[in-house]
Amino acid sequence: MISAASTTPIPSLPVDWSNILSFPKFNSALGTLIKFQLDLTSTLNTTLTITNASASVSNGTAKTELLLSVKDAGGFLAFPQIDLISSAYSYNLGAGQTSTSPLLTKTGTSSDMYTLPAILAEFTGAGNINLTASTFTQTLLSNSGGNTFAAQVSLASANGNIIYTYEPIAVPEPGTALFGIACVGIAAFRRRRTA
Repeated sequence: MISAASTTPIPSLPVDWSNILSFPKFNSALGTLIKFQLDLTSTLNTTLTITNASASVSNGTAKTELLLSVKDAGGFLAFPQIDLISSAYSYNLGAGQTSTSPLLTKTGTSSDMYTLPAILAEFTGAGNINLTASTFTQTLLSNSGGNTFAAQVSLASANGNIIYTYEPIAVPEPGTALFGIACVGIAAFRRRRTA
């Protein structure tokens, strides 16, 4: 059987940040956890400013790369990660010129399955499991001529979902339970007759 749990999203914040994704743990009263799938989503919003500090012309492209990593306290997760690279912003700058890109947006997802007993135990019980999510960004600059440097203003968000797959606790069929009660009643009746 399947049970799903979502986290409260981390809103779009200036990078580089470290924050918490908190999920409800699997309720062991439902049965035995067999595996779970962790799905993550992240969106990058970035603006690039390119400056040519040379007396000669410079042209090329610039991009922002964002890495979102998620870790658990026990260190059992296989480091789920989303690697986002914005679309390229092309520039052609004269001596001393600066150019700023429009807002560039990129969304990415990851999906990982976990079955190790140690991590299943960490994700089972009462309350929440807190995962540390963090971002790292860098500017990727490719140019010819001039002496160019780039600056970026970037924000990133994160969200997640867990799908728990479990074996439910066996519950006797109603007919089986009634048969058991009937057998107990017959046995009690026989004891009374022989007494």
